[in-house]
Amino acid sequence: MHKPSSTRDYVISILVAAGLFTIFLVYLSFRRGYLFDAPSTADMLYVPNKALAGVGVAMLAFTFLVGPITRYFKGWSFLLQIRKELGIVGAFIVIAHGAVSFFLLPKKFPQSKFNFENENFIWGVIGIALLIFLFAISFQKMIKCIGAAKWWFLQRWGLRLAIFATAMHVVPMKWSGWVKWFNEGGKVTPELAHPLMPGAGILVSLFVAWVIIVRLYESACLYRSLGLASKEIASDKKLVARGRQFFLVSFWIMILIYVILITRWMGQ
Repeated sequence: MHKPSSTRDYVISILVAAGLFTIFLVYLSFRRGYLFDAPSTADMLYVPNKALAGVGVAMLAFTFLVGPITRYFKGWSFLLQIRKELGIVGAFIVIAHGAVSFFLLPKKFPQSKFNFENENFIWGVIGIALLIFLFAISFQKMIKCIGAAKWWFLQRWGLRLAIFATAMHVVPMKWSGWVKWFNEGGKVTPELAHPLMPGAGILVSLFVAWVIIVRLYESACLYRSLGLASKEIASDKKLVARGRQFFLVSFWIMILIYVILITRWMGQ
C-alpha cells in the first residue's frame, strides 16, 4: 500500500543522510589526506563527491533491507514508515553525485569521458534515468493513473534495475583497482595519504552485495518466486526462523570481512 509523503519522515531521512555523509567525509578525507584542498591532479569537490556516491548507494540498498529486518525482528516496524523517504533521499543524492561528476570535476571526469561509447557512462545514465522515473511515479496521482498493482511492480523492479545499473557502472570501473589493492596494497601519493585503507567503494559494495544475497536467498529459498510475485511469510514460523538465521549468519560474515579489511590496513 502506498504511504503518503511525510515531512517528518523526510526530515529523519535527511538527517540519516547527513550523518552518513559526515562519516564518509571524515573517512575519505583521512584516507586521501585532504578534503577541499586537493592536489593539482584532483578537483576540489572530488572527495565530497565520493562521499555522495557512497551515501546514495548505501541508502538505496538499505531500502531493500527494510523488508527482511521488519520480517525477522520485532520492534523494527518503524522502518517501514520511512522506507519511501529513505529511498527518495538516496535517489536524489545519487543524482547529485552524477551532476557533480558531469559539471564540477573536469580533472577527474573530463567531458570526453561522457559519451555513449563509454559503458560506464551508459550504465550511470540508465541508473539515474530509472531513479528519476521512480520518483516521478511516486505521487498519488500517478499511482491512481497507473494502478496500485502495476505501480508496485514498477517500484520493486525499477529499484532493482537501478541498483543493477549502479553495480554495472561502479564494479567494472573499480574492479582492477580493487584487485590491485588486495594483492599489492598501494603507495602514498599526493592524492592518497593512506593507500592501505580500503576505499569507500569496496566498503559500500560489500554492503550492497550482502543485501543482494539476503534478498536472493529469500526469493529462491523462502518465496520460491524469484521476486516475480509477493508472498507473505509472517504466519509461517519455520520460514521466518530460516530467514532470520540466514540474515544473522550472513550479517556476521559481512562484519568479519569488514574487520579483515580494516585490520589489514591497521596491521601494516
